Amino acid sequence: MYADVHTHLTHRAFSGEQDDVAVRAARAGLDCVIVNGLEPRSNREVLTLCARHPHLYPALGIYPVDAVAASIDRASWTYGFEPPDVFDVDEEMDFIDSVADQLVALGECGLDQYWVRDQAAEQERVLRRFCQIALAHDKPLILHSRKAEQRTLDIVLEMGITRADFHCFGGKLKLAKQIAEKGFYLSIPPVVIRSQAFQRIVQEVPLDRLLTETDAPYMGPDAGERNEPSTIPRAVAAMAELVHLPVEQVRDILRQNCRDLFGV
Repeated sequence: MYADVHTHLTHRAFSGEQDDVAVRAARAGLDCVIVNGLEPRSNREVLTLCARHPHLYPALGIYPVDAVAASIDRASWTYGFEPPDVFDVDEEMDFIDSVADQLVALGECGLDQYWVRDQAAEQERVLRRFCQIALAHDKPLILHSRKAEQRTLDIVLEMGITRADFHCFGGKLKLAKQIAEKGFYLSIPPVVIRSQAFQRIVQEVPLDRLLTETDAPYMGPDAGERNEPSTIPRAVAAMAELVHLPVEQVRDILRQNCRDLFGV
């Protein structure tokens, strides 16, 4: 069986198709799809969706850009999408804390210095609170660390976190190896089929520290196409080719890694 440890099935790209996507995932051999929340709306939608499908598992979080929505200067926002809605971050973390025992992980959470470069202190405060909740409930973290990979690692180590996945890791290979040496995991998306950066991670980081994810609807194997969990077998086949091992062996190692970290 296969696992997708990070996907966004509440994204508008899946509007009206969430149940069909879940069924296709099961037919493709996935018995674990972890669906991640990002803010109040998606967090609640994740819980509702996962309740309908036994192979979908919820992980609630606050995306680091959403975590600083109240401080974003909307007049100078120049990206090709709307800035996130403002909400009470502490109230949402209280909610996540209150339902944490229903979750397989906390996140997506972490730091982002790609989209927002001047809100590091608040992002770090929120990440530390997630670390506290994770420790209190014995849950792993699913971490976003874009352009802040070293700082993310430093904080989780400082907070005493021992169970975490650095999802869709975009940092340097040397740091990826350090993350693995610390006992954390890195999850690889299907874009590994065409991404040399992810290919190097697969070849240089031990298989027992890797997981598979889609980050759907992003990071797909085919440029310009919407990604979804059913593409995971293609990612595993590409990873097996990179490490010169049978697909079945790599599949089973990666699935066991998911059990070891998330318990599912």
